[in-house]
Amino acid sequence: MQTLMADDKIMCKESACVALGAVLGSSTDVASAIANCEKSMLKCMDTKEELVVQQSAAKGLCIAANLQPGVFVTQDGLALTNGALKLALSGAQRVQFSYNDFLCLALDVKKGEEGLQEYLSIAHFDSQKKMQQVFSKVLLKMKGMTFDDM
Repeated sequence: MQTLMADDKIMCKESACVALGAVLGSSTDVASAIANCEKSMLKCMDTKEELVVQQSAAKGLCIAANLQPGVFVTQDGLALTNGALKLALSGAQRVQFSYNDFLCLALDVKKGEEGLQEYLSIAHFDSQKKMQQVFSKVLLKMKGMTFDDM
């Protein structure tokens, strides 16, 4: 899938991003799986990448966050969560919405602030401030993302 994420065809990249999320979510060793594919996923989350690819990476992350609750508020998932935060704050509105959905799942917003506190305990100061703003201004106001909403 990582090879397909670097393919010239956008449709291949899109599909690979979503599939990789399913693989991450069903992995028995999530830390190792994230370490293995983090670089490829972050490449697809780059603001220079096509919007549909960025959105597909968010979909893949949503699948993974749904299947592996809490993994993205650990040191293992921090880089991907920070990348998602960056895209939730910048870029096209459709991309922002996709990454807001992921952050909502990753922080398990419907259960309260516990996920946010876990993230804040491992994130750097700048990221902490940004996440607190997104959490209070956007994520708390969302209806609560579920797997069926994707």
